[in-house]
Amino acid sequence: MALLECITVRLPHALVLFSAMLLSPIDNAKAEQSGQCPMHEEIVLAAEDAFFPYSGLHEGELRGFAVDLVTAALSAKHCDVTLHVMPYNRCIREVAQGRQLGCFDTTGSDENKRNFIFHQTPLFFGKILVYSHPDNTAKFHPDFLKDKTFSVVRGYTYTDAFDADETISKVEVDSDLQTLALVAKRRTDYAVAYEKVADFHISNSQDLISPAPKAVHELARFGLFVSFSKLTPERSSAVAALLDEGLHAIQENGTYNDIDAAWDEWLKHGLKDGRPAPHWKSR
Repeated sequence: MALLECITVRLPHALVLFSAMLLSPIDNAKAEQSGQCPMHEEIVLAAEDAFFPYSGLHEGELRGFAVDLVTAALSAKHCDVTLHVMPYNRCIREVAQGRQLGCFDTTGSDENKRNFIFHQTPLFFGKILVYSHPDNTAKFHPDFLKDKTFSVVRGYTYTDAFDADETISKVEVDSDLQTLALVAKRRTDYAVAYEKVADFHISNSQDLISPAPKAVHELARFGLFVSFSKLTPERSSAVAALLDEGLHAIQENGTYNDIDAAWDEWLKHGLKDGRPAPHWKSR
């Protein structure tokens, strides 16, 4: 059954939102003191649908570590956020075109920083690994980048060097599940994926990804962000700054660590036990 191309999810905090222009700094401070969101207009962001457990559709619902962090950070600033769920390629394209305010999860690569506005503090750090078929006994060597095939997700950015190197034979597909399935079926030599994403798919989709690929090389370790549109610079910068403030707040009050621990525990035990994925809600 095909999934809808775009799903809208409203993640509320108990407050009233108003439609207007951005608040002045004085009004911003007053709103903060009164427990109101310092943004007059509702905050609407795009979340990718296939990067679970960071952001994606799981059992028909938007869930993910990054989803919880964005929601909690903005809630710490008394703000609602509405999320439009869509494929990453569309997500990032619509931000570039100014049709969406922001999209996550985006790497802070040089190319992305040229094209988008970023907040300062990453949502989280992710490890990008190279996976091979379990029967492959060859120790990974950088020279393999020149003569082996690598399955990657269309539209994703990995590293500037890897993305720009046209001599690397890349097989583009629509999801991380497909990248791992290709290497499991020996249709590509290697797959490139974020560690937690690969862990989830290998555990959850054994019928499609079998035998389980093994990690053989760390390609990079990156911060992941919300990328904001340069076509709406004032609003993008304002929401990016608000997100930074919220991230600092939840790091200081322990909410960030609570969310992180909940997802780690679920990936290690809850998934196998059949428990639902974590879902942070404001209290």
